[in-house]
Amino acid sequence: MLVVGGSHRYPGAVLLAARAAARCGAGIVTVAAARSVVEMVAGHDPNVTFFPLAEAQPGIIATGAAAQVTPIFGDKIRAMLIGPGLAHASGTDDFVIALLRNAKTIGTVIDADGLNALARTEEWTAALPKTTVLTPHDGEAARLAGRVVPTGTARVAFAERYATSWKAVVVLKGAVTVVSDGKRTYVHDAPNPTLGVGGSGDTLAGAVAAFLARGLSALAASAAAVWVHSRAGALLASEIGQSGALATDIVDAMPRALREVLTR
Repeated sequence: MLVVGGSHRYPGAVLLAARAAARCGAGIVTVAAARSVVEMVAGHDPNVTFFPLAEAQPGIIATGAAAQVTPIFGDKIRAMLIGPGLAHASGTDDFVIALLRNAKTIGTVIDADGLNALARTEEWTAALPKTTVLTPHDGEAARLAGRVVPTGTARVAFAERYATSWKAVVVLKGAVTVVSDGKRTYVHDAPNPTLGVGGSGDTLAGAVAAFLARGLSALAASAAAVWVHSRAGALLASEIGQSGALATDIVDAMPRALREVLTR
């Protein structure tokens, strides 16, 4: 599995996503990031491999780096996550679109700055791979849709409408998270302050990509990841309370959440 992102400002985002993917059974997880970002984070987690990319400036991936990534698609990569910690600079949006166009049949999760790159691109839906999961919070979803996300039960109709329009699975994150492909919808109504910590979204995106890499459909991978992520937060809340947990704690609780599924 491949995680693409990172920057000097947010070097930890790709590590959180990659470690979450590994904890959810993705197998070999590779982080593709700007060369100087790889130099910053390599060695912080021996379970992750790295693929340094050309830089437009320190910490910013060059537009042409999409051509570096493409050759490792296929048998070596079963799923890709793009966006965690990517940041925004001249050429970043073009890199994201080029990489998505090259991915084609690779199951792809787009999160964080990957979503923001789409929102700044006209007719971005044409660049999406065949199997795509978008994981926006309400602010990111509003930028993609060009309208404010409604509150309450209307969020369900919003997610369904845009999943259909964008031809992707939408994971609309929040205290109540909605997962929809436009035809089938799951609503996870289990608010948990433990999951509000910074980096929590990166861990969820890594879990979605891991389940894609393991062969689940986009909808099933998304629903499973939302449940595992939430259950990991609930386990932490029961162990240490609803404050003080870190995103790394969520990651490390994921195998315990998965074990509950298997033992039941």
